[in-house]
Amino acid sequence: MCGRFVIGGDFRDKLNDLIAAEGITPSDLTYRESGQDVFPSESSLVIHSGGPGLLTGEMLWGFSNPYKKGLIINARAETVREKNLFADSIMNRRCLIPASGFYEWNQYKARFRFTRPDDELLLLAGIYHEEQGNPHYTILTTQANESMIPVHDRMPVMISRDEITPWLNDNERLSDFLERPQVRLVCEQDSGQIRMDFGLR
Repeated sequence: MCGRFVIGGDFRDKLNDLIAAEGITPSDLTYRESGQDVFPSESSLVIHSGGPGLLTGEMLWGFSNPYKKGLIINARAETVREKNLFADSIMNRRCLIPASGFYEWNQYKARFRFTRPDDELLLLAGIYHEEQGNPHYTILTTQANESMIPVHDRMPVMISRDEITPWLNDNERLSDFLERPQVRLVCEQDSGQIRMDFGLR
């Protein structure tokens, strides 16, 4: 977890509102078509720190695995500061991945989509580094809360809109971001569109 996320039909409008409201400097953005899923190894838009301000840009999802084939698409929040592959990035290169929602599969291979109760964008916490001249990111995950436990035991670390700058730049608050429980999410099963709203954190 998280292994796929989605760009919804109103993603562009919501992202532009976020960029304007938070004073983020946009780069030349390539928007995906509405309703598209984002898979590991693909590029997607991220928010990151750029000196005194915040920027948007595109990065590839997944760190190359130095020990075997494949990509590392998630990093555990509990150990991210201890792992050599992640330690420098978590202290110096944090980012946010905006998404309309993300998917998870339960033990029976049923797929569920998770979104915010207020239908605003999710801001998934990530870290990044450069590989062969291209920036790559991975998404941080933590223990599941009530929103996720019926489906999976892990979930993304998420940041609220008023925490964008502290998450990207304030190392003194890093432990709180990595260790706190996550917000309540709405869960919708793909098959039959069964809607379940689980409890608060």
